[in-house]
Amino acid sequence: MTTLLTFRDSIKEFYSRYDYILTPIVKFILSFVVLRSLNSGFGYWNILDNAMLMVLISAVCAFLPIEVLAGISGVIIALQSFKVSIDVGALAVAVIIIFYSAYMRFVPKTGVIVVLVPLCYTLHLTYALPILLGFLIGPAAIIPAAFGFILYYYEGCLAELVKVLAAATEEDEAVQGFQYVINALIDNKEMFLVIAVCAIVILITYCIYRLPVEHSWIAAFVAGGFFNVVLFLAGSVLAFVDVDIVPVIVESVIGILIALFLQFCKGIVDYQRTEILQFEDDEYYYYVKAIPKLSVSGTNKNIKHINSKTSN
Repeated sequence: MTTLLTFRDSIKEFYSRYDYILTPIVKFILSFVVLRSLNSGFGYWNILDNAMLMVLISAVCAFLPIEVLAGISGVIIALQSFKVSIDVGALAVAVIIIFYSAYMRFVPKTGVIVVLVPLCYTLHLTYALPILLGFLIGPAAIIPAAFGFILYYYEGCLAELVKVLAAATEEDEAVQGFQYVINALIDNKEMFLVIAVCAIVILITYCIYRLPVEHSWIAAFVAGGFFNVVLFLAGSVLAFVDVDIVPVIVESVIGILIALFLQFCKGIVDYQRTEILQFEDDEYYYYVKAIPKLSVSGTNKNIKHINSKTSN
């Protein structure tokens, strides 16, 4: 454990020392991967899938707040949708405006979750996401995660719509495109099941994680993974949705392991050194429970000076 703590502290010290270099690099990589994932998922406008353009946009995002990436992603989604159909593009713009006006302008930093959800599908980490969001963000992540799942299934609807529009006449195209996407999303039971389970698991993980009991973080991760599997099993039976339970189990375990790793990096506490403090002012008595985090104290170095004597 001491070796791991020492390694963790050295990594954190290294990152804090070179934060001005490492943070833009991380944001550049994240931006490029997200943009590449979006253009790969839609892929109806080849100019947006240009590697140099994505590198340029990612370089800009590297030095701007993370919410800018969500805004640029929204523009790309709208342009790709307009390439398929004007009415579908208008629908995409309307949904983006609603999401921004009703939510993102109040909690801007969580907007990037929307575009991370389709990326998690690509990385096969979809079912690990609720555990991580409940641990890292909490209930504020439910709405952007729901829009993220809608975006993922919207990609699939658009792919099917392209095939339908290819066989449709010009008279049917404007109405058919809009109606097809709306009806396909409303009739998609799997999408609603995923959104509901994700919201419940986020709340369960967050509530248990915040409990003032020892090792609540371990209980939160395990409970989140357990309910993730159970709710998908129950939902697949009750809603008659075909869910492959093997990926759910595997990705839930991966989510627990990732959450444990992130908690270790964030800091784990030493319950053996718990202290109860009591103090008061003119109006209240205060009882404070203080639990220190595990850490490694600096190494004490003893330096011996050896003076060599030259012989005559």
